[in-house]
Amino acid sequence: MPVHPLTDDGRDLIIAALSRIAGRPIAVIDQQHVGHDHAPVTRLRLDQDLAGVGDSVMIKTRRTDGAGHGGPPFLRREAAGLLTAADSGVTPRLLHFDDRAGLAIQTDVGTWPTLQELLLGSDPDAAAAGMIATGEALGRLHATTIDREDEHRRTLQGFAADTDSDAGYVHTGEHWQQLEAACRDLDLPAAEPARAEALALFARAADPQPGTLIHVDPNPTNVLITADGARLVDFEGCRFGHPGIDAAFLIYPFPHHSHPWGLLPGPLVDEVEDSYRRTLAAAGTDRMLADDTGMLTDGAAITLIGRVRRLRLIAASGQQPLESWRRRGQVVQQVATFARLAERSRTLPELTEWLTRLAAAMVRRWPDATDPPAPLYPAFDSR
Repeated sequence: MPVHPLTDDGRDLIIAALSRIAGRPIAVIDQQHVGHDHAPVTRLRLDQDLAGVGDSVMIKTRRTDGAGHGGPPFLRREAAGLLTAADSGVTPRLLHFDDRAGLAIQTDVGTWPTLQELLLGSDPDAAAAGMIATGEALGRLHATTIDREDEHRRTLQGFAADTDSDAGYVHTGEHWQQLEAACRDLDLPAAEPARAEALALFARAADPQPGTLIHVDPNPTNVLITADGARLVDFEGCRFGHPGIDAAFLIYPFPHHSHPWGLLPGPLVDEVEDSYRRTLAAAGTDRMLADDTGMLTDGAAITLIGRVRRLRLIAASGQQPLESWRRRGQVVQQVATFARLAERSRTLPELTEWLTRLAAAMVRRWPDATDPPAPLYPAFDSR
């Protein structure tokens, strides 16, 4: 039973909106909850085709009318993001948004496997192709939205309401001070030596040059692998920002996706990164490619700091063994990946030094940070 079902009143509003769009009465002949129990997404089958839409639509509903995850700012961001990203061809198209009711009507990209389903499957070629398609989709999203911040801001301002609450990967000096305090309290390597680099990094991420629309959460459950390439869904966290934050999902993977945890073969990560770069190059986004390694390093650092900010939880006693292993192991694994990237870009030496010392201290204190070692996703595990 879905936790956030589409109500009868909501369905009536949707039917009325679709009828206005079509210029004739529309009826719903079937309703299907999509995704996991907490996903507020419903597929509606219609009694007729709509031009450019087909005979089905997807409905995203607000989880809560108050503060917290899934509240009003989240669905507003999704609506604005889909409008800005419409030319990319890698997202659903927004057909109607009712802010008062908390309903967004989107085109249906079809019933396709998610990237996660492929990664958890048994076909390595399909999983690899899905990852490469994801790199291409993020490249298209970024290439088609570069320098469109004013347009995106005007769309957000049209809601005349909060669109900023609970934005992901937005770090401040206060957040860094909290991280320094956590290191002191937990007797872990002091973060103070990396403060200047971290604050400069936060400033670059807040005003990226150039900036693009970023999804912020392109984890494998938010990517559908279709016959025409990858399609990105669930734009509740999107904003105009630093493209490296999205690109970091291609090289770790994935910065905060934890259930289940898995890694990709190293050569495939290189292929996926190349697919992202090739897509940017084909679109002529020269300014993004001028320092693409630096862009990736910054994005990897921002997402990694988002993970490390959970140090108190990572260190907590009484965790389930699988949880502590995953939380600690992900930090150690991602630090190693970041360090290689920072060495390649020759940037962020102080931050790299501190993170490397932190990971070593974690391994000494918590053996489960590396034992058992990080697994490959099942599609690539030949054992």
